[in-house]
Amino acid sequence: MSVGTIFRVHGARLAVGAIALALFGLARATSGQPEPAPTALRFEALPLGAPDRPGDRRERPVNPRYQDIRGWISAVGAAAALADIDGDGRPNDICLVDPRDDSVSVMPAPGTGERYVRFALPTPTGPQPAAIAPMGCLPGDYDEDGHTDLLVYYWGRPPLIYRATGATPGASGYTQQALVDAFEPWYTNAALQADVDGDGHVDLLFGNYFPENARVLDPDATGGGMMQRSMSRARNSGRNRLFMHNPGSPTGYTDHSSALDRDMASGWTLAMAAADLDGDLLPEIYIANDFGSDRLLVNLSRPGVPRFMLATGRRTFTTPRSRTLGADSFKGMGAEFADLNGDGQLDLAVSNIAQDYALLESHFLFINDGQPALLKQGIAAFTDESGPRGTARNGWGWDIKAADFDNDSRPELLQALGFLEGRTNRWPELQELATANDGLLEHPAFWAAFADGADLSGNQRNRLYAQDESGLFRDVGLAAGLDMTGVSRGIAVADIDLDGRLDVVIARQWRQSLLLRNRSPAGGAFLSLDLRLPNANGSSRPAIGAVVRVDRPGRAQLLGFVDGGNGHSGKSAAIVHLGLGASPAPAPVTIEWRDSGALRRARLMLAPGHHRLLLGRSSA
Repeated sequence: MSVGTIFRVHGARLAVGAIALALFGLARATSGQPEPAPTALRFEALPLGAPDRPGDRRERPVNPRYQDIRGWISAVGAAAALADIDGDGRPNDICLVDPRDDSVSVMPAPGTGERYVRFALPTPTGPQPAAIAPMGCLPGDYDEDGHTDLLVYYWGRPPLIYRATGATPGASGYTQQALVDAFEPWYTNAALQADVDGDGHVDLLFGNYFPENARVLDPDATGGGMMQRSMSRARNSGRNRLFMHNPGSPTGYTDHSSALDRDMASGWTLAMAAADLDGDLLPEIYIANDFGSDRLLVNLSRPGVPRFMLATGRRTFTTPRSRTLGADSFKGMGAEFADLNGDGQLDLAVSNIAQDYALLESHFLFINDGQPALLKQGIAAFTDESGPRGTARNGWGWDIKAADFDNDSRPELLQALGFLEGRTNRWPELQELATANDGLLEHPAFWAAFADGADLSGNQRNRLYAQDESGLFRDVGLAAGLDMTGVSRGIAVADIDLDGRLDVVIARQWRQSLLLRNRSPAGGAFLSLDLRLPNANGSSRPAIGAVVRVDRPGRAQLLGFVDGGNGHSGKSAAIVHLGLGASPAPAPVTIEWRDSGALRRARLMLAPGHHRLLLGRSSA
């Protein structure tokens, strides 16, 4: 048979085969991990909370319909936040959520002095208190009195604000304030502060997971007990919520969740992130959803009137739908905005499941293409470069944080990994479940047993990625001292001792959590800005969402912003920290923020080091 005859008879098959091989090669080329690299970074791990004991629980009491998958149901809840809780001017206090006893405790960070005695916040009262579990802690000045309050969100009830009275930190120094009057069974896994409408006051966003009638943690339930209706397009979740600042209401906030339409509000949300992407100082909102497409909400609000539109990425011939921003089908579990490639534009890192020889999806590294005007046309001009930059796969991801730990002006990426730590590998059963008919997924009775020692990516090591001058990220975690294995959830970052080196809290599930003290050799210079807005009583509060740009001769501006709680269950301090590299000279700094609906701007010359600045109507 001649070559021509072969092509005439088998041309279509050959073409399909060639395309398949090309796409396979593309997938291999874009999903590999570079080799680990040496580093000067060093961290010292210090324990937080009670030590691990053989009798510690690893599963919660659950709805009887979840009994055979109670390990899966019990896989979240570890959380941590770093903030200035005692008012000493340093972000050296920790709010830790420990699922081993469902406690929410406040403590000085180890090594920062015994300034007060560690204490636990009171357990909330109300219907079925045993069916409630805390999922996270979000510090903030919610009544604008100059004291740091603590917002705690839960499975089984709406969030509570523990308002600080101003006394020495202790359980008696807080009063409980319900966010909503009626008791509703929320299942919240993400919460953040953001000035949604630009009036200068923080609003609150909550990402919910299970539907309200699931009765997840009620062992006496006779109903509920539903799961997602799809592994890639599930929308039968709890509704995400938006509460706007309103000092005239009894709680200080008013429910404006109606501003989120069904496509924005439905989704099994595990993480959220807020940052201004188009230069109008109104934060866009990224919602990371399990079992379906993430969502990017473009902010069109004005004072008192929240409004959003959805934006999605653009596909090309070589761009799979699954790698398109806002159209993916992966398992979003962490999200972080940062300028990752040093071009003066915010990029986006997202955690998914990317486990070799198991469920190999991909983490995302959405690099900003520099066309912010397209957002208001519904187009998110971002390209996933996780493959060529080395962060596409490593395991079962959760929180991810970008921070410049060595002050070289190139941020590192720190990622929490792991799901269920046990004795029996249950990946074959999960792979079978992932290919099952979507009509069966909602019913736990059709699931395999994920309890009694089941293991799913349970012996993983958190990843610390440092990038070289070409922008390639390499894992330096082992060399830096991050050799502990297990499963982790939340990551919180702050310079707890003001030595110019960022420290970290890692919240671990069913294990003792850790403080990672940064013991790296002195690196480059840094600029740390504690930006504040004035309160009516003469005190101040963090300027959530304020943007900082530092001029650099011949290079793009350094870019940072005041974080209001981005991520899964780790909440970093609301302080902008930018590494300056080898340049110790004062630099021009532009600060932008919103107040009373107006965009404000100040231009300063600042020397490297720590600065606490009060932002007024037109100056800092």
